Amino acid sequence: MQLKRLPEFIEARKQNWETLRRGLAAHDDVLEFALPTHATGWDPEHGFSWDDSGCRTDCSWFGFKIAVKSGALFSRTELAQELDRHQIGNRMLFGGNLLRQPAFVQLRQDRPEALRVVGDVEGSDEIMNTTLFLGTYPGLTQAMLNREIEVISGFVRS
Repeated sequence: MQLKRLPEFIEARKQNWETLRRGLAAHDDVLEFALPTHATGWDPEHGFSWDDSGCRTDCSWFGFKIAVKSGALFSRTELAQELDRHQIGNRMLFGGNLLRQPAFVQLRQDRPEALRVVGDVEGSDEIMNTTLFLGTYPGLTQAMLNREIEVISGFVRS
């Protein structure tokens, strides 16, 4: 029964996230990584630092978020294409800006009164255009994770 293995799966996902984060730490100048709620920072030696509220989160992300910073000499799409060339699974951050999804575009055309947007969606567009996810599947081996780090690092340096 898989449910009994849940703690093991969660721990493996955490370790995979940490492996990717440590392996890509040298690229903080062009890549941005997610922090859990209430975390104020992360470093390879000590892990997360936390705010003073006393609140901590014990994350088990199903994915490893990478955002390409605006000063980078490559785009999210180019990074995703490089990962694809090396058969490294990746995907956009969920649906991106959901208002850009075909169903919502059609809804706006057919029944504009059925959809209300408050404020601008600039931040959603930015996330959609700069961010991708790598998996943290519990079955990833160290060799697989090392290969992901190697491919990304090589691409960033080129």
